[in-house]
Amino acid sequence: MQKNKSRFLVGLSLILCLGLFLTGSPALAQRGGFLSNYTFGFWGNSREQRLQNRENIIAREGYCPSGGCVLRLDKVQIKPDRARPGTTLLLSTTYTILTPEQIGLPVSITRTIFYQGKSLGRTKSVDMRRNNGTWTQEINFTLPADAKPGTYTLITAINTAYGRAMDTSEFHVN
Repeated sequence: MQKNKSRFLVGLSLILCLGLFLTGSPALAQRGGFLSNYTFGFWGNSREQRLQNRENIIAREGYCPSGGCVLRLDKVQIKPDRARPGTTLLLSTTYTILTPEQIGLPVSITRTIFYQGKSLGRTKSVDMRRNNGTWTQEINFTLPADAKPGTYTLITAINTAYGRAMDTSEFHVN
């Protein structure tokens, strides 16, 4: 009995190791596999904060529910906008969602970094469900120690079932 249990555990371990090996393989990464989302730098945890609720935005902007849905990317910031390799940057995205009914919408935020027109990597999509309002989402990003000097472009995209909004910003590595 003990011998069969040991064989089972060894077999299960081999299957798990094989799965981890294949998940991290370069061929799989090129096809959009597990590691393809993390090719440049280190993405930290994200934080969300509601800045304004639905009623405040409706009063401020005169939103009419018969006008449909609003998805707006209000502001994208990178702090600091000049950094050295190995520095941690704060990427901040402020966006507004308004729908005719007060319902939580699935929202997806992705960020892609480009250097000299070539994509260096993107964040894993941050998926959440958000009620109407203005929200700020922040994520820390640590530049690799071997990041080349120059201008980098960050493209931030927010997606819902009602549409997509994008914005571009730049930062410089010294």
